[in-house]
Amino acid sequence: MVSLSSIMALSSGPLGPPTRSFPPADTAELRALVGSVVACILRIPRAHPDVEDCTHEVFRRAVEGRSSLRSDEAFRPWVVGIARHVALDALRSRQRVRARDGGGDEAMGAVADPAPLPDEAVEARRKQQRVRASFERLPEGQRVALTLFHGEGLGYQQIAARMGVPLGTVATWITRGRQAMEAALEGDGER
Repeated sequence: MVSLSSIMALSSGPLGPPTRSFPPADTAELRALVGSVVACILRIPRAHPDVEDCTHEVFRRAVEGRSSLRSDEAFRPWVVGIARHVALDALRSRQRVRARDGGGDEAMGAVADPAPLPDEAVEARRKQQRVRASFERLPEGQRVALTLFHGEGLGYQQIAARMGVPLGTVATWITRGRQAMEAALEGDGER
């Protein structure tokens, strides 16, 4: 099997010299990881030829784009990100081909309903009711601070200014509110 480091050693032609060396050791493990990511996104078995094609494309893009890898960036997540993009590109390509060939209607029948199953929907409603009830039991300051922080996306300083309280009070309310809700939900068997 050809390793990524051996490909890198050969790539001094139009790509130029490597700007950063890649870890040579675990290429087989990386290839398996990339194949698994691709197979998962494409929803096909790992041994499918399309997975192997995408895996090769991932390593090709990694070799060509190695100069874009920052020195402080981890190698594996960077390659997994490339794998995700390649797999999504392949998935979109398949969908375009199906739509062009008129197989779109047949394929739609095979797509699973994205709605939750009835028992999952009931459980989700129960959990939502438990969360709402534990939230309503919080003191008003904690409820308002949590709503502004998580609901409206405001920062601690903005919340302090809007509520007219010190910054430390906002931090305490948010922390205590989270802890109280967590304790209440753990008491109900949730987490």
